[in-house]
Amino acid sequence: MALGDFSGVIPPAMSTTIIQEVLQSSAAMRLCSRLPMGTGVTQMPIPKTLPTASWVTSASGRKPYTNVGLQTATVTAEEVAAVIAIPDKMVEDSSINLWNYCRPLLSQAIAVALDGAVIFGLNAPASFPIGGIMAEAVPVNAGLDAIDTINKTMAQVEAQALNPTGHASDLTNRALIRGLRATTNELIFGTTQIDNYQVPSIYGLPASYIPFQNKQGANPADFVTGDWTYAILGVRSDIRYLVDPSAVIADSAGVVQVSGFQDNVTPMKVWARFGFALLRPVTVQQPGGARAFAKSDLHATAGTAPTAADADEQGGDGVQRRTTDQAAESSKKR
Repeated sequence: MALGDFSGVIPPAMSTTIIQEVLQSSAAMRLCSRLPMGTGVTQMPIPKTLPTASWVTSASGRKPYTNVGLQTATVTAEEVAAVIAIPDKMVEDSSINLWNYCRPLLSQAIAVALDGAVIFGLNAPASFPIGGIMAEAVPVNAGLDAIDTINKTMAQVEAQALNPTGHASDLTNRALIRGLRATTNELIFGTTQIDNYQVPSIYGLPASYIPFQNKQGANPADFVTGDWTYAILGVRSDIRYLVDPSAVIADSAGVVQVSGFQDNVTPMKVWARFGFALLRPVTVQQPGGARAFAKSDLHATAGTAPTAADADEQGGDGVQRRTTDQAAESSKKR
């Protein structure tokens, strides 16, 4: 099989398989509202003000005037990529399925990068909100135990007139709540079904357990819940890749780590494009814009707040944004 046969656009069946595997391992892909992107930039109209209704009491029956203000949210597709080195013997041996070898690695790399940028704001492109969902989430003090803390965190979202739709939790929390039973002996937490997959649930809502990244301070938040319909994840359907047996893989300093020619390996580059935006919806309780997420530390003692992140600059809509200088610096790094 010629090496050139591997280059180009990943076949739809393979692309779908990778997306499905990312969906199972990425909290962002599982919980966020996914927006198919046909172009590099997509603009979404969202309400800025809510209409009001009044009773008609005049004799003329004239109806009261109200207004719905709109604003635009922009989702910009950014590139995420991974480069791996495939041993030549695996390329040459037709009895070995190349995709079975590299697909899990690629899926894991995409999932970690997505969650890092979307949820934790790590290595995020300039168009993504600073700090991700964790920076936007309202901190909630710990309750009497982990279950009480989860309930209080959900209540914070509900106080904004929003309904929580799912949870992202640090993998270590699974041991805290696994096997818990009510006084009538039934399991408190079970499973629910999303896209033909059985996933864990907490209070009937899907829960995604992932290793939380960038945990800092004495009591870092290890649980976040919210209305994930206001976390917009733009997804481009095409996943492209290129195989070059003579390519080299270098680190960020330009030092060659792998030489395809010298090390008898074939470097493979895979890249895709995702966009992300956080919305602050107007609600009856929060006409200026509600914060759709809340976070807490399930391991903390009662009354303890999760460690606060450093203050970030915020835009006029309240969602954290990079300054011009920060965006320019981020572009240089990319």
